[in-house]
Amino acid sequence: MKTTILISAFSLLFIACDSEKKSGETSVSLKSKYIITDSGLYPEGIDYDFKNQKFLLSSLQKGAIYAMNPKGEFSVFATSSKLVLPTGVYTDEIRNRLIVANADLGISQKSTTGSAGTIATVSIFNLASGELIKEVDLKNFTPNAGSCPNDIAVDKNGNIYITDSFSPIIYKLDTNYNASVFRENTLFQPKPNEFGLNGIVFHPDDYLLAVKTDTSKLLKISLTDPENITEVTGTTFNAPDGIELDKNNNLVIVENGLGLGKTYTFSSTNNWSSATKINETNIGKDEFPTTAALATDGNVYVISSKLGKLLSGDKSQSSYAIQRVN
Repeated sequence: MKTTILISAFSLLFIACDSEKKSGETSVSLKSKYIITDSGLYPEGIDYDFKNQKFLLSSLQKGAIYAMNPKGEFSVFATSSKLVLPTGVYTDEIRNRLIVANADLGISQKSTTGSAGTIATVSIFNLASGELIKEVDLKNFTPNAGSCPNDIAVDKNGNIYITDSFSPIIYKLDTNYNASVFRENTLFQPKPNEFGLNGIVFHPDDYLLAVKTDTSKLLKISLTDPENITEVTGTTFNAPDGIELDKNNNLVIVENGLGLGKTYTFSSTNNWSSATKINETNIGKDEFPTTAALATDGNVYVISSKLGKLLSGDKSQSSYAIQRVN
């Protein structure tokens, strides 16, 4: 990865994760807001495990996955020697697995001299135990270019899709974890020294929706036609990060602290050719919200990462919120 890209990444770190709509699990009572107290955590990705009733979130600074139950009890859930800067997390209850995208921007406690830009992997953990199942290397697809595996979506057959924020690529892992480039397109190309593709979801009508951070666009991507990539019109936001489908298949887009630190909920009546904003929630610019998760109570929850503090050199932040979107 080029040094200029890495330097820019420190000031433009907005990584995403998402979880697709899930159903059929028993609801539990969740608080409208949780406060996590853990010095230097800097959480980034979040998802909710419907099967085991807990939030799972990634820590950019500590290189690990953490779990928090509905009571607010918090602990390390999973890690590995290769998990340096975990970004997006995805709970796949049907297949009992946790999927984690992983990179290295040189700001993790696990980063070493010269390691920035050398890691691009996907880790698969057992969703119940946190035991490592598989790690897949993606760096061979971008040997001479920047790479930052970012967010994750899973289709109805169990195929995994991963965005890359530094290269114009969406990767695919099939059901046997064979890796390939699913789409490479100039529409995905990030501006110089900026983040491109970010949050991604699989829509039940068999296509992908993804945001591009540098251009603040929402894209619809066909699963069957490589050339069928269109911009969804009618949306306005800045610095989009994570995205999530709510229980009604409306789309929640998280605008991080490089924007205003809000969430926007959009609906569509024409299969996401266009969209209309139906809700807006202010989280706070300094809170630096990044990603969102649909929980078992039918509500969407957003995590505040405080990444602005980390990127300014402050590694001592100890209070982070997970809160319900109105």
